[in-house]
Amino acid sequence: MNFRTPIPALFPGASGRIVTALTAHQATNTGAPLSPTDLARDASVAATQVEATLFRLGLLGLIEPRERGGDVRLVAGHVVWKALDGLADLRQRVVEEVRERAAADLIPAPARLAIAGPVADGTATHPADVLELIVVPPSTAPENWSEQADRMAARLSRHLGNVVTLRTAATDADAARFAGPEASLIIPPDCAVTLAGGVGGSSG
Repeated sequence: MNFRTPIPALFPGASGRIVTALTAHQATNTGAPLSPTDLARDASVAATQVEATLFRLGLLGLIEPRERGGDVRLVAGHVVWKALDGLADLRQRVVEEVRERAAADLIPAPARLAIAGPVADGTATHPADVLELIVVPPSTAPENWSEQADRMAARLSRHLGNVVTLRTAATDADAARFAGPEASLIIPPDCAVTLAGGVGGSSG
């Protein structure tokens, strides 16, 4: 699953690319008009494909009434754009899913849990792309704790549609080395942040 731009994967073809471009435009240029030429360029499609898709979007009330060839203005408050905006970049949803699964599956909670890899950084383009979990077990981990962690990784693989791997580190320093400086810290549960100093660094 491509978590940077999943809409074209869900809606293949020109329409998916056009809707992706419009969703990105809505997120960064709320209310600003967009010419069909610019939209065709942003979506990498032909102008004729743009007009056909815009006609269907107009029937759904997603864009303001327009003449053929005229600028496109989105109906910014439309419920569909709000839903599509949630699909446009799922990285934060990935963080939330990992946090929820860890809270439900890992008892007691790990001392540290970080995520890294293409799924975590939003560059995944294929189900074979990996979400890496780097975990430091709690100091009082029961005997079955590693089995809990393996089950959590398996559940995440199903829920995300990507391969999830698990690396266990004995110390924060080991975890930082495994994860690299761009990993996102999930536990301790401040908020997920990119750790400039690695998993062992400050989360502030």
